[in-house]
Amino acid sequence: MVMHFHETLGTNEELVPKKLEQWASEIGDKTFIFYGEANKSITYKRFNQLANSFANQLIDKGIQKGDRISLFLKNPLITTIAMFGIWKAGAVYCPINFNYKGKLLSHQLHDTKPKMLISERQMVPLLNEIVSELSPLPVILHDPKVNDHDYKEDLANVELDRTFSAISFTEFLKGNLDNPDIEISYDDTANIIYTSGTTGPAKGVVQSYRWIHGYTYMFRVFNKQEDVIYNDLPMYHVGGAFALVARGAFLGCTVALWDKFSPTDFWKRIEISRASNAILLDVMIPWLMNQKPTENDRYNTLNRVHMQPLPKHHHEVAKRFGIDFVSAGFGQTESGNGFVGIIDELAKGEGTPKELYKGYTKEESIAIAEELNIPLKKDRRIYQKVIWVTPVRFMKG
Repeated sequence: MVMHFHETLGTNEELVPKKLEQWASEIGDKTFIFYGEANKSITYKRFNQLANSFANQLIDKGIQKGDRISLFLKNPLITTIAMFGIWKAGAVYCPINFNYKGKLLSHQLHDTKPKMLISERQMVPLLNEIVSELSPLPVILHDPKVNDHDYKEDLANVELDRTFSAISFTEFLKGNLDNPDIEISYDDTANIIYTSGTTGPAKGVVQSYRWIHGYTYMFRVFNKQEDVIYNDLPMYHVGGAFALVARGAFLGCTVALWDKFSPTDFWKRIEISRASNAILLDVMIPWLMNQKPTENDRYNTLNRVHMQPLPKHHHEVAKRFGIDFVSAGFGQTESGNGFVGIIDELAKGEGTPKELYKGYTKEESIAIAEELNIPLKKDRRIYQKVIWVTPVRFMKG
């Protein structure tokens, strides 16, 4: 079996907003975003229109190519629409950790120096607390409706300080629905993503569209368009925004979004969305394993999980939940996804039930790994020899 996954650099293939436009044209009726919190599906065509409206409104408000726009949001659907709209306007996506407040919040805003801020009503008290430390700034504000899951009655009437000039997010979705006439290139700045600040104040990492393309490459090669990508990770981090959402957009997959991880609802969400791919980080794994076992644990659609970091008991996790492939690796906000290894956890027939399986078969997945020299273990032991790889190494330009 011969598989070919080399890609041409320097073309629209590297530009995730252009891939969105391509799928909107070619598979427009397919669901791009399923927002589980609201049981809402948005097709590629409609999502592209929403992103276009947002982008064109930004341009009409004076945003120019290269301008930075910060986002202080919890709602991942609103964030995703804004992210693509920012890219389409040629501006720079600069998300803020929604757990920040006080000095951490004001530091990042001072450091980024955005032309605009996108936020939501529940974050208004945190913004008002630091208003004396900020220069006047336009704020695009998302206001949940009374019946929305994220509506907070006690915060509904909290007003944004007058130092900020508030603009309704809803109004930004009532603009021109055509693709903006803004030229973007693979080496343009797409994002400024801040590190976790482990060794000091969080640092803003400047990332190009080629960075996003390279970072998602090792994830993408193991997916087909029929895969469903599950995401409950925050959109201020490269995992949620790019390894999951951008990956789906590159391929034309459906992406299932939830606001945050839930150990009690996780498998119900997988069933609802029929997700085939997910990322599990750190404590998520023991939280799932601590749930009471059932005889139906293996009967689900999830056949690929990236675990970061890789736990020693990864095989027990895979065996219980019928996960065919587990991947792990090394990545940083600065360097991207430098190394990935794949573990073929289960014998054929022991993983995802055949009637629920989607995506590349076991044989096809192994062939992909072998062609791209991606470390693959067919037994249950961790690799003794580490092979370092760079995603771009496997793309011919």
